[in-house]
Amino acid sequence: MLWAIVNFLLFVALLIRFLRAPVRDYFRARGDRLAEGLAAGARAREEAEALRAAIARDLADLPALRERLRADLLATAEREREQLLERGRLAADRIRADARVLAEQEFAAARAALRDDLIEDAVRQASALLRQVLTPGDQERLVRDFIASARAA
Repeated sequence: MLWAIVNFLLFVALLIRFLRAPVRDYFRARGDRLAEGLAAGARAREEAEALRAAIARDLADLPALRERLRADLLATAEREREQLLERGRLAADRIRADARVLAEQEFAAARAALRDDLIEDAVRQASALLRQVLTPGDQERLVRDFIASARAA
């Protein structure tokens, strides 16, 4: 049995001699990984706390933001309304001007048509009067005067 104990002690001594550095490195690396994990968890907790505080501030500012947005929307709507009204006024002025020009053109055309009708009616009445007043001798004299003036020209 003594050899078994010596054998065991020799085995343990060899294990300690050859495995001490790798086991120590393993546990040191594991400790470093655990420390890094704890530090990352602390950083994540701090970031989450900062994010929670930012969200709480945003939630507290939400009514004011809502009022600002509402005021901006109302101001934009009022500007849009004024622009639409101005465009409507300009369109109405343009339509009035176009209607005025068209009415003036229609009036000028009607006046020209009336003048032409009056002239035509006056010529017709003058022709009727001349037929009544002119005698055949007057007609011959007018034809001779016309022929003489045509030859002279």
